[in-house]
Amino acid sequence: MLPLNNTDIVNGVRNRDKQVFEVIFNQFSPAMYSIALRYLRDQDEAQDVVQDVFLNLWRTADNLDERAPVQHYLARATVNTCLNRIKKAQRQQQYAKEQQFTSTESTVEHLLLEHKELEAQYLSILEKLPDQCRRVFEMSRFKGLSPTEISQQLNISINTVYTHLTTALKKIRLGLLNQQ
Repeated sequence: MLPLNNTDIVNGVRNRDKQVFEVIFNQFSPAMYSIALRYLRDQDEAQDVVQDVFLNLWRTADNLDERAPVQHYLARATVNTCLNRIKKAQRQQQYAKEQQFTSTESTVEHLLLEHKELEAQYLSILEKLPDQCRRVFEMSRFKGLSPTEISQQLNISINTVYTHLTTALKKIRLGLLNQQ
């Protein structure tokens, strides 16, 4: 087929002439691929863009302007399609980040709720301990006193302090395990 001028190309595309369309595809698709590859830096994406641009040309052939060179139309359509894909990818990345943040936020809220429930269970078990046992445990854990200091302050043997601590820890551990 002889080289076609712009008017012949536009009229051929408008009339859905497959030979004309094949000629312009073979003539212009390598340049459109280069443009798309420059923007997208992905060969498969660039090929998809070229296919989309030519498919859109076929669909909207009636809107072609005879005065504008088809090559310019194709180049502009390629650039616009690339920019739209880039924007879409950026929106998807932003959405994914927001989803990750939202899920992280709900995870933190869930962990805080679990912590509060666990603390309430812990305090409930602590209240059920015998007075002397609870007192020894609180002095050890909350006030940071050593067994010797507790022994001296409460005027009990150090072995009794250890017995109370062991008893308290066992009851707390069992109580928490039973409530879960």
